[in-house]
Amino acid sequence: MTAHNPPAVIGGRYETVRPIGRGGMGVVWLARDTVLGRAVAAKQIGAFPGESEGETHRAMREARAAAALNHPNVVAVYDVVEHEGSPWLVMEFVAGPTLATAIRQRGPMTAKGAADLGAQLAGALDAAHQAGIVHRDIKPANVLIGGGLPKLGDFGIARAGTEEQTTGSGLVTGTPNYMAPEVAVGGAHREAADVWALGATIYFAVEGQDAHENQDTALATLQNIASQAPRRPERAGPLEPVLADMLARDPARRGTMRQVLRRLESIAAGGADVPATPRMTAAAPQSGPRTVSPPAADGTAPTPGRTKGVGTLLLWLLLGIIAGAVIAGAIVLGTRGGGAGDTSGAAAPEQTQAPPATTSSGAGSGRPPPATSPSIPARAPSSSPSPSSPWRVTP
Repeated sequence: MTAHNPPAVIGGRYETVRPIGRGGMGVVWLARDTVLGRAVAAKQIGAFPGESEGETHRAMREARAAAALNHPNVVAVYDVVEHEGSPWLVMEFVAGPTLATAIRQRGPMTAKGAADLGAQLAGALDAAHQAGIVHRDIKPANVLIGGGLPKLGDFGIARAGTEEQTTGSGLVTGTPNYMAPEVAVGGAHREAADVWALGATIYFAVEGQDAHENQDTALATLQNIASQAPRRPERAGPLEPVLADMLARDPARRGTMRQVLRRLESIAAGGADVPATPRMTAAAPQSGPRTVSPPAADGTAPTPGRTKGVGTLLLWLLLGIIAGAVIAGAIVLGTRGGGAGDTSGAAAPEQTQAPPATTSSGAGSGRPPPATSPSIPARAPSSSPSPSSPWRVTP
């Protein structure tokens, strides 16, 4: 038996049909459960040459991690079987593309759509963190789009907070473009690193490209992430401050997954962002009025009151410019095409066929051409939209 020639029946119950993807730990096959008569995904663990011992342990760890969550936005694990000494995971089959494939084929999402997607994934990850599980490999290729919900899969390198590091040699595990800065330099992958990776995934969904520019090698990519700030988003709109915090180099600034969830829910519902922590902005205003004074011509600092009139005039000019920019921005936003958060049109968007995928097949590191309007809907029409409503997708 090889990765390309699976047994006809696995565990005496699951008939293999065809390969549908590759995960971080093995090949995935579409299979049929002959007992319940349903389609399932069967992941063959240790299908690649050079796999070492511990395959069964990794398979059981993934099964326990996913089964312990029992969350609608997590790919369910149904069974673990062994065939000819090789363990197989039997999982929920999601008939749809990965987020990485969907964005490449259909273009970036709207800010509201990406916020809704992110909120549902954050809910799944918050449940994982509450259970003491850190995913460690969040990326667009591990998010499946189908059945009306985004689902997070591939817990193959997930680790409980009390579990020892399993690489044995201290090697960095994960996907370079979606590793937090502290992980990129060999630090521990804790909950805050999952927050960073989710931020990078949402960035990809709304921008259509990775937060950091791809480099020639994985090492160069890690060095870039560890030393450089992410690219400023151009399409994120109300998501921009949330992404700035989630992708912050300082883990403490990112907030917990639950705090991120609340912020994303607010934006997805059309409300304002409620920062989890105070922003690193200018100092608090003084109790009395303050004027803005430009530097003196001779380079010395102006004395208080010396240029009060000029400072006040500059302040009003600045406020006028800001007000004009806000009005112009409102006009631009009002004329943009509707997307995930726009439920005014009842017709579903044009369908795009995509091969079903069940686990990761890449990091989503390519850069698709920008889309003029998103085509991945986030919500069904509702008179009272809820931030927890399903992310409606037609794969």
